[in-house]
Amino acid sequence: MSYYNQKYDYTAETLSAQDETNMFLKKYQAQAELSKHKMYARMPKFHMGRMQDYDPYSPTTTIEFEREPMVEMYIPQDKFRDLVERDRWIGRLEGEAEYYRKRYMQEMEDDKIRHRNPAVMKAWQQYQMLLELVR
Repeated sequence: MSYYNQKYDYTAETLSAQDETNMFLKKYQAQAELSKHKMYARMPKFHMGRMQDYDPYSPTTTIEFEREPMVEMYIPQDKFRDLVERDRWIGRLEGEAEYYRKRYMQEMEDDKIRHRNPAVMKAWQQYQMLLELVR
C-alpha cells in the first residue's frame, strides 16, 4: 500500500470546540475571559451599488460597525514560550514533509518516463554505473 493510498478512520469522535478550548487552557495553564474594555470593530462590506452612493466626506454619511467582544488570555511566560516553540517545530516538520513529498513525486515521474522510453532507461543505467565507478 503506497503513502497516498492509505485509508484513515474518520469515524473517531471529534471534540467540540469548547472541549478543545478547555484542553488548551489546561495544557498551557491559561486563563481566558471576555474583555471588558476592548472591542473588535468590523467595517461592513460594501457592494458595488452601495459604494457608488458612499461619500465619506458627507456629514450625513454614517457607517455602522459591528462590535464583537474580544477575548483576553493570560498565559505564563514559560508556557507561552513552549507554545511558540511548538508552532515553530510543527512549521519545520510541515516544510520537510512538503519537500519530501515533492521529491517523491518527482522520483515517481522520472520512473514513469524511464519505463516508457527504453533509450532513457539505458542512459539512466549508464549514468548510474558511472556514478558507482566514481565512488
